[in-house]
Amino acid sequence: SAFQPARIRRIAVLAKTEGNSDVNDYSREYGLLATETAIEQQGGRALVEKSTFLFSTGCEGAMTPFGILFVDVESGDEKPSPRGSALAIGCARSRSLRPEEIGTPAHADITADTVRAAMQDAGVAAADVALVIVKTPVTSRLPAAAGAVFNRRITSAHSKAVGALGAGVALGEVERSRAVQEAIDTDHSLHARRAMVFSGAEVDFVEILLLANRPGAAGSLSVHTGFLRDLLDAQALRDMFTGAGCALDAHGQVIEPARVAATLIKAGSAPDGKVRGRRTTMKSSHIDMDKHVRAAVSGIIGSILGDTRVFISANTVHQAPPGGGLAACIVRDAP
Repeated sequence: SAFQPARIRRIAVLAKTEGNSDVNDYSREYGLLATETAIEQQGGRALVEKSTFLFSTGCEGAMTPFGILFVDVESGDEKPSPRGSALAIGCARSRSLRPEEIGTPAHADITADTVRAAMQDAGVAAADVALVIVKTPVTSRLPAAAGAVFNRRITSAHSKAVGALGAGVALGEVERSRAVQEAIDTDHSLHARRAMVFSGAEVDFVEILLLANRPGAAGSLSVHTGFLRDLLDAQALRDMFTGAGCALDAHGQVIEPARVAATLIKAGSAPDGKVRGRRTTMKSSHIDMDKHVRAAVSGIIGSILGDTRVFISANTVHQAPPGGGLAACIVRDAP
């Protein structure tokens, strides 16, 4: 079959687990273990080594815990898409970071280098890239270098900020000279435009899944992006789908949702917790702000797409202007 291990170039799994995303949430680790085990049973350790895993936790609202499986297969009879380009993926993983590097501009540089490696893996230039998905560490399992100056314990948001700046540098969207320690999670005029960044304690390296429309590539899939003004910007999502060639009905719902193979959204919340000038309880609630965002956006995209299997994440630090967000969809060609 087409999915025989010997014919697979690479595998990538992007998954949403239903954990609470608190310190006692091990759903990512369990999900990762189960996925690695399943792949190893099919193709041995060699196939696992060709796989990239990006797991994110938190499925609040009308969102189903699920995963997106990308399989890059050598078919032998590939013909370029008549559209001139088609979806291509690129994967890359950095070395393990040392504890004194995490949360610093050195961490951003490592991220930038890893994004460049993923572009090379996909065979694309920065202009072809639609989206870079970054998994970045908050802890290290390596000993510190001799004489190293330890950094303060960094937060998940700080690690995402560093990863976003690094991705922005690689894509030519952030000047490296401005990606300094003092700017991290502080100078919010700096942001990438094509990066979704996730952090976790289950990794001590940077891992990249890159989605691009590669000129001359074969296949019936393409990736398209959109930008959200705020977490209520349903029109931006509709514009993204129509720009991808998906028709909407009179109520603004996608007519052929089966053509949408995947939808990913990174939504942000304004620093003051307001939405369109109105106060909300997102920042004052005992519930983490990111959980509010994921729940709210799941209802908005669900009403447009009619599907609960949407990958939604929050916290767009250095990935969009404050309070803004970005989205992507992978769409099949019309029959």
